[in-house]
Amino acid sequence: MATTFGGKGASPWEHPLSLRSWLEDRHTTAFPEDVGVLLVAGSGLGELSSDYHTFAPRGRLVQVEAGLGELEADHPALALHADARPAREAPAAAVTARTPGDGADRARALLERVGARIAAQGLDVEQEVPAAVRAALPDDAPSFWDMTILGYWAWSAFDPRSGPFHSAQDAGGPGYAFPAALGAAAADRARPVLAVSGDGGAMYSIAEPATARQYGLPVTWLIVDDGGYGILREYMTDAFGEASRTEPARPDFVALAESFGVPAVRSSPERLGADPADALGARGPSVVVLPAVLRMSAPTHRQLPAPSHPLRTLAR
Repeated sequence: MATTFGGKGASPWEHPLSLRSWLEDRHTTAFPEDVGVLLVAGSGLGELSSDYHTFAPRGRLVQVEAGLGELEADHPALALHADARPAREAPAAAVTARTPGDGADRARALLERVGARIAAQGLDVEQEVPAAVRAALPDDAPSFWDMTILGYWAWSAFDPRSGPFHSAQDAGGPGYAFPAALGAAAADRARPVLAVSGDGGAMYSIAEPATARQYGLPVTWLIVDDGGYGILREYMTDAFGEASRTEPARPDFVALAESFGVPAVRSSPERLGADPADALGARGPSVVVLPAVLRMSAPTHRQLPAPSHPLRTLAR
């Protein structure tokens, strides 16, 4: 079992058959390419769910999807136009449960290969930060992730447990996380809510601490301040050797939050376990600012040419 970034939480992260959500990784996408039957429920196998269209299943593909336009958009399949939840529950009720068997060993070996690939790149802080956020967040707390490098790490490396996981996954998504988190908190004040933004994305929602303060909404806003649009800086540096116009002027986010009467703290990777936990445990809104330059892991989709087939060629 593997979940897309938008489908995180559909299956337990720690299940012995779980491949988790490492979909931007050739180890993970190569695994289901060789299976006899692959069931895809609730996904169109688009760019982010196919390691940028390098995924090429060779077995029988059964695709369950509520959007007609997504059925067989990228791969020939036995296409079922249906909602994913009942389509998953019906077969589960009809089959006999069995022990994981050697499937658990195969899943564990795959995750070990993924882990070794990440470890070889010296990305210790990038792995520690999502782990610290996970430790601070209550199991059932909703989280909202903006288009920021920490959000991209969360797509693959964050276990939502029983809490809803929401993220911006398309172009034009910066600024999504904090307003969305405020809406969730207004609908259910019983649980704390986490919003994660970069400093660039936070600039889109710069007035919203006023809303959080006025209504006493239990939202903790974690802002990763890397000095600008970090992902664009990384893309441009990789492609051209230097970045241009990726460092916009920005405020002191701690002072800004405090000017609205919202408690705020400037944290560090070493304090990221305690600071968000304290903020999430307090009543009302809060802001945690993390000055840190995080890096993405090296992409694997560039290592192989995108497989071609008539449907994809036609779609392009």
